[in-house]
This record gives sequence, C-alpha cells and structure tokens, in this order.
Amino acid sequence: MVALILANLKMMARNRQAIFWALFFPLMLVVVFGLFDFNGVGVADVAVVDQSGGPRAELFRERLEEIGFLDLEFGEFNPDEARRRVEDGNLGYLIVIPELFDDPAGQVQVEGPAPVTFLYSTRSPDRNQLVEGAVRNLVSDISSDGAPVIPSQLLIADVIQVPEVDYFDNVLLGLLGLGVMTNSIISIAVRISTFRNQSILKRLLVTPLSIWKFFAAEITAHVLLALVQAGIILALGVFVFGGHVHGNIIWVLAVTSLGSIVFLNIGFVLSAWAKSPAAASGMGNAVALPMMFLAGTFFSTAALPWVLPQLSLALPLTPMLAALRDIAIDGKPIWDTWPYLAALGGWAAATALAAVKVFKFG
Repeated sequence: MVALILANLKMMARNRQAIFWALFFPLMLVVVFGLFDFNGVGVADVAVVDQSGGPRAELFRERLEEIGFLDLEFGEFNPDEARRRVEDGNLGYLIVIPELFDDPAGQVQVEGPAPVTFLYSTRSPDRNQLVEGAVRNLVSDISSDGAPVIPSQLLIADVIQVPEVDYFDNVLLGLLGLGVMTNSIISIAVRISTFRNQSILKRLLVTPLSIWKFFAAEITAHVLLALVQAGIILALGVFVFGGHVHGNIIWVLAVTSLGSIVFLNIGFVLSAWAKSPAAASGMGNAVALPMMFLAGTFFSTAALPWVLPQLSLALPLTPMLAALRDIAIDGKPIWDTWPYLAALGGWAAATALAAVKVFKFG
C-alpha cells in the first residue's frame, strides 16, 4: 500500500499541469487578491491651482500633502481643460485657492470669505465623500483662526454630473477581454503544440500550401471566433443581466479583433517553448491568469499597492480593456482611444516579431 501511494505521488509530481493547478494556481490567487486593498478607496489624483501664493495658501498646500490618499499636482491649469479632464475621468479633483485667500482686507470688501473651489464628478461617490470631507475640514481649520466660521462659506463644491456606471458594466467589458485573452492564448498554443507533436507542421513544409496562408487562416479563424465570443458575452450581459453598452458596437468589435491578434501572437510564442499540449496549456494559464487580475478585469488597478498600478499599464490586456470601456461605457469614438490603440498596435508588432523569431516547425 505504501509503495502504491509513493508511486502515485511520483506520477503526480511528474505531471506539471497537475502541480500547477494544485499548488501554484491557488498560491497565485492568494498573492493577487492579497495585493488589492478592498477596504480602501484608492489614491485620489488632485490638481491644485494656487491663485493666492500667500503664507496661508502655502500652509494649505503643505497640509494637503500630509493627507496620504491624495496624489497632488501643482501648477497653472486652464479651467476649461481641467473641467474636461474631470468630466472624462482623467483627473479626479481640482482645487482652486482664490486670490483673496490671504487677503483679509479684500475679503471684507466683498463682504465675506474667499471660498476655495472644489471641482469633482459624481463618478466615485464613496471617494468623493471622503476627499471632500478632508478638504473641507482642512479649509475650515486654516481659515477660521480659532473664530467660529460657517464651513459652507469657505468651500464651494462644483459637482459635475456624469452618467452612473454600474459595476457590472465595467466587469462585463472585463469579462469580454478576459474571454478573448484566455481563448486566444491557450487555444492557439495547445493547437500548434499538438500539430508539432503529431509532425503536422513538418508535413506542411512539403505540401503545395504556402506556410503564410496556413497561419493567416489560423489567425483569421481565431479572430472570427473571438468576435462571436464577444457578441455572445455582450448579448448575455445586456439582454439577460441588464448591462449597458452606450458606444458603437462595431468599434468594440474592432478593438476586440486587435486584442485577439496580440494574444494569438503570444500563444504562438508559447507554443514554440511548450514540449507538449499539456505544457502549452499550463504556460498559457501562467501568462493569462496574472493579467486577469493585474490589468483591471474585475477591480480597479488603483487598489493595487506600490508601483503596481503603473506596472499594470505595461500589460497588453490593460489598454484593450481601457479602450473597450471608453467606447462601450463612455460612448467615445474609437479615434479618441488612440493612445490605447497605439499601445495595442505596438504589442501586436512586437509579439509578431517574437513569434516569427522563436517559432519552430519541429
């Protein structure tokens, strides 16, 4: 009995795919979920315009820097441009310190305190409440000088109303990207690895069929499958679970096609290193699963610690999801997402070159 148990343990140890799913995969999930701060609200990016330049304004800026969850940038900002950035979600908050903030005589002339302007959108209500409360208390503390004040006169909240976005709408686009990524990487890696093990690739070299036509057909078929997959996911999410797609569905499918090409190229690269279909599947999962969580599929990358939100921008799934959400949720035209499309195009070119360089027929 003992010998049989030991023999089974040895066979399990030799099965790398079983080891991956039994040990590495659960540990990876623990690490990934442990990195997210689910109880926090993330870092709030705040632009500060100081029109006063006096000592009280300087003290206000210094006290703002002591608030740990604020990511501050100081400078001169065009009001209209700053407002657009807040509306688009590219800037969280704008604080304008008025010119009379350090001028008591001037405040007497206008018959009241010079209020600080606090501009934000309705996009993140929980974070808005926390940030506004912190800023309002700070303004009251600095402006009161120990005298009673009316806080509402010291800070004017300029709230931009934006369409509310359900969490499910965000997740629906994340699931679309996730489905396309995993299917493209794993299916092509396993398929090509199987062809190599069965010597099908070598036989292709002696047939009249052009090699480029074979690979073009493989890529085209998988891209079409990705489009069908995207259509099914969106249809189920919208018509069954009440999701919303505000943008042009054709542009959503165009981004899906470009993302699929990137992940197919990654699958080709992995197939060159995998010695068996099982190894190709394990390698594909090892590449896809970290991206699943670190690229913002389910949760905002702002909840990640340290430099991980910036590092997540280097993952190919990140620009794909950003472009999909800008189009499908915010209703933007596809040309407004050109930075994300450029990143995906760079990934497509780089992975294509890598696939050509490392690919093996036998």
